[in-house]
Amino acid sequence: MSASKEPRKRLPNNPSEENLRKQAKRLAKEGGLQLAAAQHRLATEYGYRNWAELILAVASEFVPVIPLRGLVAFPHEVYPIYVARQKSVSAIDAVAAGSPILLLAQRDATVAEPSPTGMYEVGTLGVIVERDRLPDGTAKIIVEGRRRARATRLVFDQTFYKAEVEEVADTERLNIQALDVGLSVGDQAKRARTLIYSVHSALLSYFARNRTAFPLTEIENPAVFSYVIAHHLKIEVAEQQALLECISPVERLERVLGYLEAAKAK
Repeated sequence: MSASKEPRKRLPNNPSEENLRKQAKRLAKEGGLQLAAAQHRLATEYGYRNWAELILAVASEFVPVIPLRGLVAFPHEVYPIYVARQKSVSAIDAVAAGSPILLLAQRDATVAEPSPTGMYEVGTLGVIVERDRLPDGTAKIIVEGRRRARATRLVFDQTFYKAEVEEVADTERLNIQALDVGLSVGDQAKRARTLIYSVHSALLSYFARNRTAFPLTEIENPAVFSYVIAHHLKIEVAEQQALLECISPVERLERVLGYLEAAKAK
């Protein structure tokens, strides 16, 4: 926070640019001020040197959100997404090039306007690498998933959904339990490689049965490999979400292998 002096006012619990702009317009009208002068006064009252710093401070706390219907987005994957809902279109318009956007899966894909409880808390922060506005007013975007994140606070009463987020890092279960199970670092790595090999073998059978082409790449990182495979599994959204929320890459691979083997048994 770049403060000019001790603030006379405190920002509300859910600050927004829209609310601040309304405050500035009201102040200008009541005080007979130019809008720029009212904005500057409001910024200094909140302890900022100018209006631009106040807006930047408020905007930087939140990331625009796109609710996803019937889809869970994973890191390290690229998704073409068609967007028709006005709030989602507005969210896309608000995202600058290279800035993050949060992809959250809806619990019920039939709901047109999901509530905060209608979306999962954990999603994927991505970057829009391509965007097109279609003649009917909808939009098509290509989003590259970057990292997993949890929405710690959602704001739904604006022109588009926003969330305050925190990154959800992987915690390798085998590393934490190494002393308990007597595994050395080399043994852990060997187990991960064996698991990746088993998943590769199961995938060949899985995609052959489903007549689906899938380019098997030599990915040795269990975190990346588990995300890439999870995206292609034909499982329910809730099951995909459980994979996204799993904080152990090896445990995710174990679950993926379980889904592959269960599909083989059908």
